[in-house]
Amino acid sequence: MFRIRKVLDNTSSANREAITQVLSILAQQFPTARKEEFSKLPEQLNDPLKYKYRSILFVAENAGGKVKGFAMLLHFPDIGVAYLELISAAPGQTSGGIGGALYEYVREECLLLKVKGLFFECSIDDPKQIKDPVILKQNIARLKFYERYGVYPIINHSYATPVNPGDEDLYYLMMDELGTKKTINSGMAQKIVRAILERKYGEFIPQSEIDHVVQSFTDKILRFREPRYIHKPVAITRTHKDKESIVLVVNEGHSIHHVKDRGYVEAPVRLSTILTALGKTELFKRVEPKRVSEAFIKKVHSAAYVDYLRRACAALPPGNSHIPLFFHCVTWNDHQKISSCKSVTIA
Repeated sequence: MFRIRKVLDNTSSANREAITQVLSILAQQFPTARKEEFSKLPEQLNDPLKYKYRSILFVAENAGGKVKGFAMLLHFPDIGVAYLELISAAPGQTSGGIGGALYEYVREECLLLKVKGLFFECSIDDPKQIKDPVILKQNIARLKFYERYGVYPIINHSYATPVNPGDEDLYYLMMDELGTKKTINSGMAQKIVRAILERKYGEFIPQSEIDHVVQSFTDKILRFREPRYIHKPVAITRTHKDKESIVLVVNEGHSIHHVKDRGYVEAPVRLSTILTALGKTELFKRVEPKRVSEAFIKKVHSAAYVDYLRRACAALPPGNSHIPLFFHCVTWNDHQKISSCKSVTIA
């Protein structure tokens, strides 16, 4: 089992540990890649102005915080698109459904961002260019994965043209229109390609080569290759609204605290007012509270404090009451980590 959460910076210890594990996965899964590309990952998260895009790291981890896979999404808000920079399962985890879960999570994030499309690169499957049968098989498997989601290479341009003779490290430019059926015209396509090449590869590719690739996108609207491997894409059933809703747990049994003999020290009527205001935001998903054992309560609160409250209540004579002068509101995440699993408890 695993959960997926967003890592937006490296300010917390939980996030730093997740990033360290991601860097280890990168080193193992992409041993020939440039090390400087990986080492800049923490800075990408913290300094969007420098790179001209906002980076969002998604990590799939188990209950113990072990990262089983990750995806890095780049958001270009100025042109309204997203770019999937990296997606990978940890070694030994490639057949556990982690890649599919991460990709679907990324797609949902893109829908929330209301981008025009999700762009990314995928290694080519042209046997005329790829001589190594093992590499060719791997490339076909990746393209087959994306075809399951109805995503295909963009055609009629020079994006995958070798920069140097004999270069086999070539990539198709892919676009996932996220089920919106939106089209991209040539002018917008050129803006998108220029942003990707200049912001990601500006240090390595000459400006003249970038200009050449950009100007090769001349179709009135982007066109895509016909399916080669999967002719019936999967149906995506999960909804992005439910995924991003903040879980709201409300114990309405606390209306018993509506004590009148001390001049309405606590007024539970404000609970209904708060809930009405929260409902208008459409940001929360109401979840009914569950009764738990005292052992669980003592994991959250001091055991001595819980025992004190029991003794104090038992010692009160009938008709008397003691009112604590505070309002208790807890925001609690699993394992006390900063994560996208959000909950608010009003008690």
